[in-house]
Amino acid sequence: MNEFFFLNEKRLEDPVGIRALFYGEGVFETFRWKNSRPVFVSKHLDRLRKGAEFLGIPFPGEEKIMSRVAGAVSGAGGGDFYVKVCLLSEGDALFYAAPSAVAILVAVRPSARVPESASLCVSQEKRPAGGRLLSFKTLNYLRNVLAKREAVRRGFDDLLFLNADGAVTETSSRNVFWVKGKKLFTPSLDCGLLPGVTREVLLQSAGEFGYETDCGRFSLRELLESDYVFLTSSTAGSVYVDRVDGTTMPPLPESYAIVRESLLSKLGW
Repeated sequence: MNEFFFLNEKRLEDPVGIRALFYGEGVFETFRWKNSRPVFVSKHLDRLRKGAEFLGIPFPGEEKIMSRVAGAVSGAGGGDFYVKVCLLSEGDALFYAAPSAVAILVAVRPSARVPESASLCVSQEKRPAGGRLLSFKTLNYLRNVLAKREAVRRGFDDLLFLNADGAVTETSSRNVFWVKGKKLFTPSLDCGLLPGVTREVLLQSAGEFGYETDCGRFSLRELLESDYVFLTSSTAGSVYVDRVDGTTMPPLPESYAIVRESLLSKLGW
């Protein structure tokens, strides 16, 4: 039997991305396009491909995606943009049916000013450790949306997730790092977090400015007792953390500025 769709009493003859709308079956990537193709965009596209394969969504190919992105940026007039590219699952609306096609959605908007620092509150909800969905940016993003809303409602900039074991994971949209002495710490992927592109770049280059890296399972107390904490993302680079719940973190040190400028240079900003 044919299925019919109506939106505000108007029948939709060719609904786009219906499985993405019904079930959050889709993947996305965000990055900054500062007047030219992002330096590490291939890493974003590789994660997008892996996410599509995991969900069974046909992957349209990197060349086609980047052509759509370049066209969208050009159509917006060029410049410094936040770019979000989504692969929307299409096919039979029956919930367990396999995707049969894909639609590409590209959103661009002027990049927002990156704040120098951010405050974090700790979520009362524990994030499950592991789970393959956490490895990709899927359209099942409501947990992150609600986390950001909670942070703003409580008077903070972002929310920090702990997992069921009490280990630090990530914030609603950024990876977290902290420094103690000459050691750079960040939660390991098995804690339950996204393998961020900027996270990977920083871990690979930490030795260049004299830091040994340690990826593992760490408590909130270890983070709070560090020399300083910062967040990373592909749209902001890095942001210093000045407060976590009721704890005021140390003032921004000169060593952080070196890390930040090195990271911005690698991102081509």
